[in-house]
Amino acid sequence: MTPQDIQASFDARGHAVVELRRLVEENEGSETPAEVRQQIDSIHADISALDERIRSGLDHLEKEERANKAMDEFRQYGDLTAAPDSVRDDSGKVDDNTMFAKLCSGEVRSFESLPSEQRDLTKGSATAGGNIVDSTMYDRIWEKLEEESMVIAAGATVIRTASGEDLLVPKVTTSTTVSAITAEAGAISEADPVFGQVTLGAFKYSGLTQVSQELLSDSLFNVAGFVADQGGRAVARGFGADLSNGSGSSKPKGVAQAATSFGTSASATTITAANVFEVWTTMPQPYKNSDTKWLMSPEAEKTIRLLVDSNGQYIWQPGLQNGTPSNLLGYEVFVDGNLDAVTSGKRALVFAHMPSYAVRIAGGLQVDRSDDYAFANGLATFRFQIRGDGDGIDSNGIGCLTQA
Repeated sequence: MTPQDIQASFDARGHAVVELRRLVEENEGSETPAEVRQQIDSIHADISALDERIRSGLDHLEKEERANKAMDEFRQYGDLTAAPDSVRDDSGKVDDNTMFAKLCSGEVRSFESLPSEQRDLTKGSATAGGNIVDSTMYDRIWEKLEEESMVIAAGATVIRTASGEDLLVPKVTTSTTVSAITAEAGAISEADPVFGQVTLGAFKYSGLTQVSQELLSDSLFNVAGFVADQGGRAVARGFGADLSNGSGSSKPKGVAQAATSFGTSASATTITAANVFEVWTTMPQPYKNSDTKWLMSPEAEKTIRLLVDSNGQYIWQPGLQNGTPSNLLGYEVFVDGNLDAVTSGKRALVFAHMPSYAVRIAGGLQVDRSDDYAFANGLATFRFQIRGDGDGIDSNGIGCLTQA
């Protein structure tokens, strides 16, 4: 997609938002006719499609820019076709591409991929070497997890451990009380926070992807990239869904289930502006900062987009400019398809200080190959396994709206 296409999508989105608001305002105060309701639903669908088109286009441009910068960096090192002197890093570890090649050739049947180490050159900044540091297969899977999990994308605390034993994490259940003036020689009252404890385990998430023997032998096909992308999606979708809405019983406790109810809707199927303001005002002020985000289901988004305050101003502000996300009452919005619809007893709207939710990743990414699983079809089956858990670690910083 060209920059012109992206701009056209932004323009179309802006026109759609204007038309949507016009229809709502014209029918305000009366029952909306069925044909108008259909128009509104159609415009919602158009806006969502344009949002996805814009995100896809921007992602494509960013990847193209990174590739061009990387090539410029590589050219400074001379002949790019020359084979490296060694496939090992300073620690003697064989790189993932080589290990995957051995996996495909049958020399090994499994290997574990770990996050790439960041030394003098870091991946966080292109100018600090991000364009020339190779990523591991684990990193590629993590990128898929960031795409699939709105909880991780929104900025949850990530804890990585080498093994999978239960990890006991302190949990703040009551914040420190406000200090008070103390008279000379007077006793200072205690103001300690109340701590609980959260146990983060290591639930195993697995995914399979299959490749034909013909593709494995085709040197022009990037098998490692294809398998990592497909396997990454399979693992990330299951784990990401539980990080959003897992029950906490034999699975992670998702951010919605770890939340404290900051308000209750009067209706099982409706969210009002007053409900949103109640959740927003109930969040303790110290937790209202740039790390605090709204997470909501697509159904909740559809309702909240049309809400206005007492002055008739829309509380939802769409991100119509490049790099500007949609926001609700000044806080960034993440629409999460894993959250519940606006239904009785469910939690479709979450307001969270994201560092108050922890995601635990245990060990690395285990990659295994089997030629027996789909032998009759001439397919090699690759299995990806990653272990992790999630739960709230500060009860004060995660709130939600509970439907009646």
